[in-house]
Amino acid sequence: MARLPVGFSKYKDGLRYQFTIDQRRYSVYGKTKKECKEKEDAKRKEIEAGTYKKADKLTVSEYFDRWIEAKTGTVKETTIRTDKILLNRIRDTMIDKAGNRFGDLKLTAVEVQNVRDLQKALRKELKTKDKNGKEVLRNGMSTRATNDAIYLLKQVYKTAIEERAVIYNPVSVKPLKRTEAAAKDTIHRALTVKETNAFLSAAAESWYYNLYVFLLNTGCRIGEAGALMIGDVSTDVVKVCRTITRTECGGYEIGKEAKTAAGRRTIPLNDASKKAWNDQKNVAQMLNGIVTIGVPVFRAPRGGLLKSANVNADIAKICKTAGIETFSVHAFRDTFATRCVESKMDVNTLMQIMGHTDVQMTLALYAHVMSERKQEQLNAVNFM
Repeated sequence: MARLPVGFSKYKDGLRYQFTIDQRRYSVYGKTKKECKEKEDAKRKEIEAGTYKKADKLTVSEYFDRWIEAKTGTVKETTIRTDKILLNRIRDTMIDKAGNRFGDLKLTAVEVQNVRDLQKALRKELKTKDKNGKEVLRNGMSTRATNDAIYLLKQVYKTAIEERAVIYNPVSVKPLKRTEAAAKDTIHRALTVKETNAFLSAAAESWYYNLYVFLLNTGCRIGEAGALMIGDVSTDVVKVCRTITRTECGGYEIGKEAKTAAGRRTIPLNDASKKAWNDQKNVAQMLNGIVTIGVPVFRAPRGGLLKSANVNADIAKICKTAGIETFSVHAFRDTFATRCVESKMDVNTLMQIMGHTDVQMTLALYAHVMSERKQEQLNAVNFM
């Protein structure tokens, strides 16, 4: 592999180029060396014209905007969108009784205590102000989301240090310990055989019935199933090669390929999944006359792409009818994996079917399922 020129380094899906002007370091990001050089020229012109605001004059909010702009084009749209959501939450959060927003602090003036106050505030339900000064009520973020937000802030400051915009990273607080029940034990839990049968019986008239059966028997994620075209399924296997993704603007689209190499995989079909696919294909043909190669088979009632929020709402109604505890659509994937573990499927085989990038993910699943089964079997033993 050819060595990159001085100043260039690999970054995500693109390149980063660092250069110095008047003993200050600056960074630009791009897909190619040419794009980086063009951005360097544009930044030099801004600085010469006096329109480029130096870091010691920037607020946290202003630096966020500059950071996001630099990353756009070098990472996936969904990553940019997620980062924007977290950074907007950070910038709009009030960190004291006076109503000061974290985003209004000077980038160079943020101290560790400010970050501690931010961490606490993110967890609380509180009134805050948006960038226009309008008060809004925000629900407290989960422990995981709060930790993700603080971690992202740490990465922003890491970049600021590399650019010599600040001299130290104030984001040195410890992650919060999780207090909520893990999703795998609630909405992402694996269903029992009894729950599965009760759910499918109550879901018989649901628009998504064939989708539910297909997910239960293949372990596909909903986004993967929603992106399947006619040519992706043959007599015996389904080829997973793409998924539905969120765009930077918040819309939905079918991505060109799965996020990881492991995500691009072939899954054998059993009789139940074959029937669900063929039945859904027939439904699509009846409604649309013909199903073309470039049109997904599993679609929303009005023809749009599948959205997990709408499917989860349908699941909640069915669970109420069936008299079982509600769960999310991801539980079908967990249920599939659990049945495979219980049937003593080989670890590597299950890893490939699930599309796990690391065997440790699959082994953790085995450990979790076996732990639950040991408890159930012990509870069934009568010692007296």
